Amino acid sequence: MSRPWHVPAALLVVLCAACTTQTGGTALPAPGAPAGTTSTNGRPQPDPRALQAAQPCDLLPAAALRPLGVTGVGKPASTSKARQCEWRVDKGTVAESYTIAVVIYESTGVADIKTDKEIEYLNVGAHSAARFFTRGSAGCALGLEITPTSRVDVQVTGEDPEALCGPALEAAKQVEPALP
Repeated sequence: MSRPWHVPAALLVVLCAACTTQTGGTALPAPGAPAGTTSTNGRPQPDPRALQAAQPCDLLPAAALRPLGVTGVGKPASTSKARQCEWRVDKGTVAESYTIAVVIYESTGVADIKTDKEIEYLNVGAHSAARFFTRGSAGCALGLEITPTSRVDVQVTGEDPEALCGPALEAAKQVEPALP
């Protein structure tokens, strides 16, 4: 007894259709494969030296200072690991006043953030970011990823760190467009 010709043909169609379906999920490189040139949020990865020429006092635009409550000029400072600029926001009392700082870390990425509390990951504009409380809970900060090994933090420190995450996010939104 011979099989009808349409049975093997139908089986072939079913097998081919199974090969054309897409599998859900995220593609990952094979172990040991070289890293690509895009960041975790899919934007092109800037040159690792992109922050060398950046000046922290220039990253917060002058047009943003008044809306953020800043009345004075930025004060630059640096440490062995970072360069920063600070602006004071005077709300009338010490308890309500705070400091905004833009801090450039050329060799410390978002994954290197040290904090005593949980880190929340989000996007600010085109940049991946991490919202965290600074060590000792003196303030709220957003670390904006530049490369896996560099970032720019926007830190707001004052009496009530929980209440400072709103101003930190607003300042980060102003800084973000100037970043590589």
